[in-house]
Amino acid sequence: MRIIAGLIVFMLLFGCFGGGEVTPPEGNKTNETNQTGPPVTIIIGNQTNQTTGGNATEEQPPPPPPPPEGLQYEYNPDQMFGVYFIDVGGPGLQGDAILIKKGDLDVLVDAGSAEKSGKVVDFLRSKAVDDIEVLISTAADPRRYGGMDAVADAFTIEEVWWSDDSFGDANYSAVMERMGTEARDVKRVEEGFSMDLNGMNFTVLNPPKTARFDDVNNDAIVLRIADRNVSLLLTSDVQGGAQGQLINTKPDDIKVDILQAPYYGVGVGTSNMGIFLIKSDPDVVIISGSSDESAVNGGSREPFKRLMTQYGIPYYENYVNGSIRVSSDGQEYTIQSLGKGS
Repeated sequence: MRIIAGLIVFMLLFGCFGGGEVTPPEGNKTNETNQTGPPVTIIIGNQTNQTTGGNATEEQPPPPPPPPEGLQYEYNPDQMFGVYFIDVGGPGLQGDAILIKKGDLDVLVDAGSAEKSGKVVDFLRSKAVDDIEVLISTAADPRRYGGMDAVADAFTIEEVWWSDDSFGDANYSAVMERMGTEARDVKRVEEGFSMDLNGMNFTVLNPPKTARFDDVNNDAIVLRIADRNVSLLLTSDVQGGAQGQLINTKPDDIKVDILQAPYYGVGVGTSNMGIFLIKSDPDVVIISGSSDESAVNGGSREPFKRLMTQYGIPYYENYVNGSIRVSSDGQEYTIQSLGKGS
């Protein structure tokens, strides 16, 4: 009897009656979402060691700088960032609007046409944009500035950047005059202007500081954005003249991971793109705008696409599968089409 009693106690203590199996806690699960086309992830350089602690005698980096004076956002430079190439084109209508979002920082590059302004506003709201720290108007092109009034109606705009040239466009002058009264600050930006925002560096490469082209397209703002090891180049409407000057004067600055095709990727903006692609050496090209490639809309993209195929450069088109999102932690990035209706 003592032996039997001892066995019972042993079994109770070590869980044999309960099967003896412990369910492990859940963790490290990846959330799956429906996607239009597979996302592409590209690793840039070596992964940064994120381990905290370490040798206490190591020299610590200086504290991060605060947000620029006049801008109000929560400073957190270690967050992931997203760049959204919003699908704002349409039949017979090119257009561009790009949201750059990093935590509480929201930067909008162009705002599409007036006809598509509602879609821009809805998209910004869907991404929890509460206000716009910086609105950048790259060119006196109504397909780029037409939606700015609607954006200003819907959101507080803290700061506006532009080239300070309306090229005789009275409507653009009126829009920028309104921005001057509603935004807290308006900056004239050109080659050499640079600002750090929430750990992201924004550098203007065009228009030239001296000897501008006096052309609405070639004097458009070209913007280089870099965050840790990931870089993008937004080229607006620049054509052969500005592209050639950038090749000659800023070959290192135009070398990036992600390149937005100039002038919607159509023939009028890409007829001399071969050397530019070689010098910029992008991993990926984003083409934004409309599927309309008629002569009035800029011409065919086929020569440009053949060139990228020749160089082995993949490309995404936001008018095919909807808005395109680039998301990154600064070490690697994922490119994903969000689907029509996005």
